[in-house]
This record gives sequence, structure tokens and C-alpha cells, in this order.
Amino acid sequence: MSNNILNIFNGCDIEGISALIDRLEKSSFDYLKLEDDGFSVVIGKNGAGEVSETVAAQARPPAAERAGISDQTQASEDGSSIMTQTAAAENKADVEEQEGVVIIRAPSQGLFFAQPEPGAQPYVTIGAEVKTGDTVGLMEIMKTYSALTSPVDGTVIAVHVVNEEYLEPGQALVSIKEK
Repeated sequence: MSNNILNIFNGCDIEGISALIDRLEKSSFDYLKLEDDGFSVVIGKNGAGEVSETVAAQARPPAAERAGISDQTQASEDGSSIMTQTAAAENKADVEEQEGVVIIRAPSQGLFFAQPEPGAQPYVTIGAEVKTGDTVGLMEIMKTYSALTSPVDGTVIAVHVVNEEYLEPGQALVSIKEK
């Protein structure tokens, strides 16, 4: 490989890539990947490209296709409680709005990822402190990953979904008690 990877692009290619970067910056998407003949260009903002590549390379089938878990919660390595598939399924009914609690909802259909890669700690667990802009999970739509972020500072009081769960638009994902 050459010392300067940009040497493989001509002036029109560079202009096209620059236009894609500008459009990505103005969009709600965090990540764009273009592939052709064994060559790919990955453009991401807020580190989403790197995380998304890791998740895409190691993703497993959706939780709905795996065997169910009968326990309501299980302990993670750090001792915090994680809701299991069965508990999340029971909580699919719309979560009630409460004063002082912000509910992060799925913006569209997609696949939810609670952690950056298999075996890693989840982005958030019950009791975690979050700040505005902190990632609470990733959502994959057609191999495009977007970070789901907290709109407020606060404490996570409920996680309504599990890793690799298929989401419906408006489905409750995480509840955060505002500070």
C-alpha cells in the first residue's frame, strides 16, 4: 500500500467524498460505508464508524431468534442487573410517562445493540449516571449503525430492551430520571 492512500483517488473522487462527508454531518446518521470491488470507504462521526465496524463484524443473530431466557434479570460482571429477553418481552407494552423521567424511544424499526461488541459491558445499566449526549445503545438499520444518545443528564432507572432485539418505531428503550 502506498504511503498516501488518497493517491488512488482522482479530483472528482475527492470532491464526491467531501460532499458525502458534508451531507453526513448535516444528517441524523452517524455512519456511512460504501463498498465496491473489494474496496470500501467508511465515514463516521463521533467515533461511530469504528464502533460500527466492530459490531458489524461480530454481530450475532437477533435475540428473537435465539433461545429464550426464563429469568427476569441476570447479574453482569460488575454486579449490576441486566434485564433478560423474557423480561424485556413482558415490558414491550408501552411504558407509562412519568414526571421527571425521560424515555428514549426507537426512532424507527431496526436492531438494538446494548454493547459495542459481543462480550463487552453494555453502554448503560440500571443505576448508571449519564450525561447529555452519552451513548445508551446502537441501532442498526440496513447495515448502518447510529448511536442512540441521552437527551438529558440523569440516572438510568430502566432498560426496556435487550441486546440484539428487533425494535418497532416508538418502542421504549431506556428510561432516565432527570437530575
